Amino acid sequence: MERPMNTAGRDRAVQTAIEGYLRHTDKPHTPVSRIKLSKGPLGEAMVSVYTSRPSVLRIEQGEIEDSLKSLIDGKVVKLQIVPEARAVAKFVRMSPRKARLVLDAIKGKRVSEALSLLRFIPNHASEPISKVLASAAANASDGWGAAPEDLKIANFIADGGPILKRIRARAQGRAYRILKRTTHLTVVLTEAPAAAPRPKRVQGKAKPATVPAQAPVVKDVAAKVEPAVASTVDIVNPETAVEPKTAEINAEAGAETQAPTQQD
Repeated sequence: MERPMNTAGRDRAVQTAIEGYLRHTDKPHTPVSRIKLSKGPLGEAMVSVYTSRPSVLRIEQGEIEDSLKSLIDGKVVKLQIVPEARAVAKFVRMSPRKARLVLDAIKGKRVSEALSLLRFIPNHASEPISKVLASAAANASDGWGAAPEDLKIANFIADGGPILKRIRARAQGRAYRILKRTTHLTVVLTEAPAAAPRPKRVQGKAKPATVPAQAPVVKDVAAKVEPAVASTVDIVNPETAVEPKTAEINAEAGAETQAPTQQD
């Protein structure tokens, strides 16, 4: 793990040497946003150069490492070139606090996602912030051909600028102070890590197909009653059953016995 070196004089010497090398008349202009000096795991000196044109420095990386070796007590120097794009907007006529309310919603997001959010944020600060962000994305595209989907907002700062002081006339000759604040916007973009693929959904065992339940068939009410009536007629108790001929004889005998009683 890298550990920062505590020698401030050495840091200034290395930074001056790199800037002087990059500003040489024979070299093309290479903007460097910042330089960081740290110590590697094996004791070597790690020099991280953040620039918007990394291809220019990578061509002459060996020469820069040799020129820095004499400044760091002959130690091994490893030059790490980090692509980074910046954009600055100064003297924006708004309060820094109002700008920070919008910046908190887009910090750490990809540039494409942040631009989409700024289109629908109703705050007044979203318009100048989107312009600065688009400018930084254009610098990255011109520097190393990065697309907005591959860039991430590493830092977005809203610093206070000069304040315009005005007055408003009040009663009895008094005057109230009016402060018209300004803001300096600074955005830093770096390469975003590759998006992790979404985990595939594990498909379980196929469930057996369920047969839909059939609706009960309703028959006519008369069809239900007829079998019931027929069953009651057919059912006869064998103990009390009488043959048809025996029943006719008993009926005639009963009629003969009743006739004399009526004559008397």
